[in-house]
Amino acid sequence: MSRRVMKMPKTVSGHQAITSWGSPLLRAMRVPGTKISLRTRRSANPLFLHLAARLNDEVKPLSKRNTWSYNYRPIRMGQAVSDHAGYAIDCWSDDIGAHRWPSKMPATKARKISKILESYKTPEGKYIFGWGASKLAPGVTYKGKTHKTKAGNDPMHFFIAPGITNRDLMRTRRAMKLRTNGTVKN
Repeated sequence: MSRRVMKMPKTVSGHQAITSWGSPLLRAMRVPGTKISLRTRRSANPLFLHLAARLNDEVKPLSKRNTWSYNYRPIRMGQAVSDHAGYAIDCWSDDIGAHRWPSKMPATKARKISKILESYKTPEGKYIFGWGASKLAPGVTYKGKTHKTKAGNDPMHFFIAPGITNRDLMRTRRAMKLRTNGTVKN
């Protein structure tokens, strides 16, 4: 008797794609201080919530109109599965995060976002997040994963970096003293 093993699809960043909106691997929770909910992989959700709250407070207020997360689908220009299958959020899609060149994101905001993203690392120093912004965009100083070309500039897009495991996410959350709702324990 042979046992058939179903191969789960992978996202463009190499994570196990979550194919169903109702999967128990997903969690939807409200971004602290907003009325916006994000649905991402459970182990990543507290980090995304904390990131989104910081972006909202320190860069530019988020809006329901142009902030979203889970959407199982192929990437826009290719055959791979989007990181939105549980591992990505988009912010300010019709404003400073617009996918275009030249970038609509002011250099001052790019520097702020870069600084925020630099603070999300595993205890060993691996970057948790990738950012869709191009390294060529004015003000982008982030040392983690970004796009290398002008055509790829997508500053709205924040995703779990390639090679980051669920264990990395959990250990980073504990090291940052984050509750499951994205707030910091006192």
